[in-house]
Amino acid sequence: MKRVPYVISVAEHTGWAHVLCVAAQHGVPDVITRRRVTLIDEGLPTQPYEHDSAAIREDEAQALVERVRRSITNCTTLALDRLVSELSATHAPVALAIRKPPFPRIPAHVAAVRASYRLLCAADGMLYQLAICRAARRLGLEVEVFRRGDETAWAARLLGVTPAEVDAFVTHTGRPAGPPWTQEHRRAYAAGIAALAARGGAGDLGLGAGCLGRKASSRAAITGAD
Repeated sequence: MKRVPYVISVAEHTGWAHVLCVAAQHGVPDVITRRRVTLIDEGLPTQPYEHDSAAIREDEAQALVERVRRSITNCTTLALDRLVSELSATHAPVALAIRKPPFPRIPAHVAAVRASYRLLCAADGMLYQLAICRAARRLGLEVEVFRRGDETAWAARLLGVTPAEVDAFVTHTGRPAGPPWTQEHRRAYAAGIAALAARGGAGDLGLGAGCLGRKASSRAAITGAD
């Protein structure tokens, strides 16, 4: 059986992330699974650069950051591996979509991070962003990055519809059942739709009435609804 392609779309935070998997069902985007995943071991500081290492010696701060970095790498790798494995019988990942880090990398030494206020403010979040990107590439996935707030316009451009249509789809007609469904979920959904459309491997995607009718019919067949 040919496996269905999907995109892993991530809205990351310090210590955890919302993860949505977006595939095409009958030519219409659909969230096939979503979850909140933990990206660091319990008991470790989630923001070592800006908070927990600020008042300690540089060598101690360096050691702390390295412990946190290793934990994030391990937890992130495990989370993505587990997700892909759970879906592997029927679906195949083709890309990961994530917000663009504000800098291309974090300097190796804490002193260099402390020397730049902008970098210090960004470094903790980047620990998670960069670890997620590395874990995705290790799985052979392409990584699509985007600026926060650009998700809806990105999807609209690739689908040939208006941003308002994308927003209506991810907010109402195309949303999965059950809470939570926050703005971050909606933005991640739009980013996943865009990345899937960019791949071209899922066939023609659409958000129009005909496509949504096929989606409704599909769900009714699955649930037994009239």
